[in-house]
Amino acid sequence: MTDSAAGIKITDATISVLTAKDSTLCKFIWNTSSHNFSVPLKEGGNYILLISYPGYADYTAGFSLDSTKPVYDFRGINMLLKSRLLTEVLIQGKKAEMKIKGDTTEYDATAFHVEPNAKVEDLLRQFPGIEVDKDGKITAQGKTVNKVLVDGEEFFGDDPTLVTKNIRADMVDKVQLYDRTSDQANFTGIDDGKKEKTLNIKLKEDKKNGYFGKVEASAGTDKFYTGKMMFNAFKGKERFSAFGILDNTGHLGMDWGDNSKYGMSNFNFNFGDDGSIRITGSGNDELESYNGEYYGEGLPTARNGGLHYDNKFNNDKATVNVNYRIGTLAVDGNKNVLTQNTLPSSYINTNSNQAFHNYLFRQKGNGRFEYKLDTSSSLIVNAAGGIRHSSVDNEYSTTSLRQDSTLLNTNNRAIHSKTDENTFDAGLLFNKTLKKKGRKFTMGISESHSSSTGNELLKSDINYYNTKGEQDSSVINDQNRVQHSDNNTLTANATFNEPLSEKASLSFSYDFVMTNANSNLNTYKKSADEKYNVLDSLYSNDFKIDNFSNQAGVMFLYKTAKFRFNGGTKVSNVSFEQLNHYDNTIFRRNFVNYNPQINFTYNFSQSRSMSLYMNRRTQLPNVTQLQPVRINTDPLNVHLGNPDLKPSYSEDIYWNYNSYKAITEQYFYLNANFSLRHNAIVSNASTDSVGASTYQYANINKDGYNGGIWATYDFKLKWWGLHLSTSMNGNTNVSYNMVNSILNKSTSYSISPQFSLRKNGKKKGYAELNFEPTYDIQKSSLLPNMNSNGLGYNIGGETRVFLPADFEFYSNVSFRYTPKTKSFNTDLKRTLWNMEIGRKFLKEKQLRVAMTVNDLLNQNTGFNRNVSGSLITQNTYTTIKRYYTLTITWDFNKMGGAKPKS
Repeated sequence: MTDSAAGIKITDATISVLTAKDSTLCKFIWNTSSHNFSVPLKEGGNYILLISYPGYADYTAGFSLDSTKPVYDFRGINMLLKSRLLTEVLIQGKKAEMKIKGDTTEYDATAFHVEPNAKVEDLLRQFPGIEVDKDGKITAQGKTVNKVLVDGEEFFGDDPTLVTKNIRADMVDKVQLYDRTSDQANFTGIDDGKKEKTLNIKLKEDKKNGYFGKVEASAGTDKFYTGKMMFNAFKGKERFSAFGILDNTGHLGMDWGDNSKYGMSNFNFNFGDDGSIRITGSGNDELESYNGEYYGEGLPTARNGGLHYDNKFNNDKATVNVNYRIGTLAVDGNKNVLTQNTLPSSYINTNSNQAFHNYLFRQKGNGRFEYKLDTSSSLIVNAAGGIRHSSVDNEYSTTSLRQDSTLLNTNNRAIHSKTDENTFDAGLLFNKTLKKKGRKFTMGISESHSSSTGNELLKSDINYYNTKGEQDSSVINDQNRVQHSDNNTLTANATFNEPLSEKASLSFSYDFVMTNANSNLNTYKKSADEKYNVLDSLYSNDFKIDNFSNQAGVMFLYKTAKFRFNGGTKVSNVSFEQLNHYDNTIFRRNFVNYNPQINFTYNFSQSRSMSLYMNRRTQLPNVTQLQPVRINTDPLNVHLGNPDLKPSYSEDIYWNYNSYKAITEQYFYLNANFSLRHNAIVSNASTDSVGASTYQYANINKDGYNGGIWATYDFKLKWWGLHLSTSMNGNTNVSYNMVNSILNKSTSYSISPQFSLRKNGKKKGYAELNFEPTYDIQKSSLLPNMNSNGLGYNIGGETRVFLPADFEFYSNVSFRYTPKTKSFNTDLKRTLWNMEIGRKFLKEKQLRVAMTVNDLLNQNTGFNRNVSGSLITQNTYTTIKRYYTLTITWDFNKMGGAKPKS
């Protein structure tokens, strides 16, 4: 097989044999040799040979086989470049919907049918391997997609739904799915392990001039409402966008996802993999305040908006991307938490009722500027900053019972807190390609600052009871806590790539991190005149933290057309010092980390690849585990430090295989992972006779592990154009903790097959049915007879039908069953049914009016269960239930190129 003009041998072409009668596919292969190929067929008949290769016109030829001529020899095939076609008649084969290029899966959006004014999320639902739920959350190849780009650029930073729910599907040319790496890793080619599942929306060239947008307003029963506006203007490579949202239905369209930059109030100083220290909240202290996320608990009210601008100029040498966000979110509701705390020979059952009101105001901005200084060097500058004000008003009523159901203790608490926080980060990265081919140099430096000020009022009343149920003691707390913290971190790094040959190179790296932090917490009791001005030194502190880290690494890179390998190691030394101003004591620790890694990818063809990643990770004990800040937000749970803790480490393995057969529309993806943990840092919880627990961390010599496998096979059936998708998700985890100094082994297994049948009727609509049974095994070695095992399942269906006279009907129904267990004697049966009927108006169908009902059967119940160590927890909470709305949506559009046809 050769190029007809240049005589170049062609390999990896798609060779298909179809029946001449109805063009049904009989067999297809890829030619791995430029000399010859062979396609064995089981019986004689009339056939069509179809050969496809990127950039070339499809080659087709008819042939016949029978008993007298069982072999047909084409005696050489000449392929014709598309660019050389003039007036020839071309017989087109089926357009390839999807290609796999190494680590990137690319979907051709033009091969899928969408209705006028359909959005990107409607397009994504048709892609094999990608799922979009009713709230717009995207799952690809078993992993959540947290980043959606437009032409490779961030669009409002970190909210995928702002792209998928607003960009029109008919503007999209290609959609690329890949694991996004850091700027430095992209330049050097060395994997640094920093990845996130990403979709890149590539727009058609003729859709990059003009403007488009959407205005939506809805009003419903029970005072539910939504108001949304999105405006996008394009002029070549210049883009401007703005959006605004008013909503109390839970469709908030915001997932800011940067909470690690906030929540500093609990002074949990964490060591990063590079040896840096970061201050985050541990989640155990309400002074951490509200993190601004909504996961269905409570009734939300959101107000938020934003601006976006990006452009390329100076002959594409300069790129700028700027985003600004502002918003508020208030969440009100009630929650009931049932907890079973497993002890060595018994257990404690706790029932806690909580009323909460959480509020957040936040604004943030970020910008990125990239400039190509010349043909061999570039400079990237990033900056981000924000402020946040949050408040929490929570009231708790808790009752704990012994195993024999006698009363153990009661606790009534009220917490009212306010926190003000701000952050600023800035950094630059310089990339330089040197004269020798493959020789590269990068240097980066960044500075981050964060500060937090908070005030918390705590009132608690605890009553303790003896085995006869008689009260024998009580403790009352009434205090005000005031905190302030500052954190400054300077990071500098450099890498140097030295080529060894055309295919191999070495990379050397060095990282330096310096952190200076201060945290001050003063706790005050009431004086005789009822003012909070008596300092309680037991629950007060004043710390100064200094941290230095030096890390060096060497990596080997080998790359061919089909094979890519990099492997090496990084070694770091961490020096940590903490000064307690209250008693002038100094606490010092030094750690050495050794983290090797191996990563390789093999591309069998353009549509089939596999990759393997192995590394060793070191987990350093954080400062709260070594020497914690003593708090008494919950007097029934006290934490102590252990200065003798040593680092733990794990070996991680990730493997995936990806294959797509375009002719038969078969897609297969397999991902497997396994992690083995050594010298683990575990919690030792000591619970006394009145139910109060003291927590301290310790190293153990037992190896825990966790592993998982996720596989999906998606293919087209011969009947009615149906697609069947079968998936398997399995997970196992073995971990340890200590209860009253006795080792407890927690084991969990989960297996969840999924079956999905879908039909895309193009201009008629689509329908999909899902069935997902799940079997969980969760047990503890302390009380093997108590567990949370059970078989549950989810059954669901979704359909959208395009009716005459521009009417549409939409229905989404799901049934969930969660069984009762030996730990909890209640099960959950819930059917959620959302329905909508709408009609499009105007010539180009820009105006849409719809009637919607949410939770038609009024069965939505907030519910989840969780197992962690020796604790099994069940939550039920306030959530949004049935309501009806009338929604009017106007899509406006004035873009270059042809307008979409109805």
